[in-house]
Amino acid sequence: MTDPDIGDSQDHANIISILQDLGLTENESRVYILLLEYGSMAAQDILRYLPLRQPQLYDITSSLERKGFINVLLGRPKKYEAIDPEAVVEAREQILSRNRRYFLTWANRAMETRRETTALINAKNIRSVINNSIDLINETEKTLEIETTQELFAYIREPILRKIREGCRVEILFFGTDVDLEKVQNQFTDLDVDVRYVSPGQFFTVISDEKNSVFMPRSVAMNTDIERYGYVIRDKDMSWFITHNFFVGWYRGNRIKDHSVVAPYTYHSQRILISDLKRIFDQKGRVHGVLEGIVRSTGDRFTSEGEISEINSDTEIINFVFKTDRGEYTVGGYDSQIEDIVMKSFTVASFG
Repeated sequence: MTDPDIGDSQDHANIISILQDLGLTENESRVYILLLEYGSMAAQDILRYLPLRQPQLYDITSSLERKGFINVLLGRPKKYEAIDPEAVVEAREQILSRNRRYFLTWANRAMETRRETTALINAKNIRSVINNSIDLINETEKTLEIETTQELFAYIREPILRKIREGCRVEILFFGTDVDLEKVQNQFTDLDVDVRYVSPGQFFTVISDEKNSVFMPRSVAMNTDIERYGYVIRDKDMSWFITHNFFVGWYRGNRIKDHSVVAPYTYHSQRILISDLKRIFDQKGRVHGVLEGIVRSTGDRFTSEGEISEINSDTEIINFVFKTDRGEYTVGGYDSQIEDIVMKSFTVASFG
């Protein structure tokens, strides 16, 4: 008899994956599962069920004992028994809790002193994509743009909700045939967030402060039958390309929930400001405020009070017109090529 004959193989695959997250190897997981299901066993009994050699089994049982998953029962023959799973998990949680503060203190200090470099990282599996997405979400200070299926959103939901509550500006664009729009709307009922739905969708992405991003092709994101992969982009220019295309889809998306528009309010994203201006112009007319930016042609700093009088949201040209006592200026976002001013921030002072 071999392992596939014991219990449900899909069940075992799921449990093995969970045990690997708890620090076991695949073979260690199989031995622990066997002992849970059959009770204490001698080495020869274990070898009847699992395709292992005696020296392998010795290493595995020694490791399981060291990690706190099994006890060794002395006698002739020597037997092994699984420690109660609840006790194992509780012990792991205590160890993690004890080490968490020390590790995070060290890691934060290390990250503060490291030199940042441009990087394109291949996230070779879904776990890597999700972990890097959560990493970027946690780093976010001002703006967070996300395009996702409902299935992938479940993996990154909690850190996103935390950022919304902390006051970050968050745009979430859902796509895919399995999106339950009513469920989506209900889970954001009490939160100040922008949520839209677009079909057929463009890609999975998480964009942090419009300078770093995670990207997964749409066909890969929607196919749960393959080993999904993605890319981590720690580069502002490359991430801006993703940002631009995210908002192309965003502007044509169906609105599910809108972020509140109040004055005063400071925008750090020209693309999000354009999105809100479409609503503001319909509901409140003119927008007055203070623009801070850079004069594209000279690199000089620009600060002025004025009024936004017009917006353009063509797929190639996305800007607005800003009227001041000194004249009119076209205002673009990062990497503007034709506009007069590159926006750094805009503070809405009043409407109408």
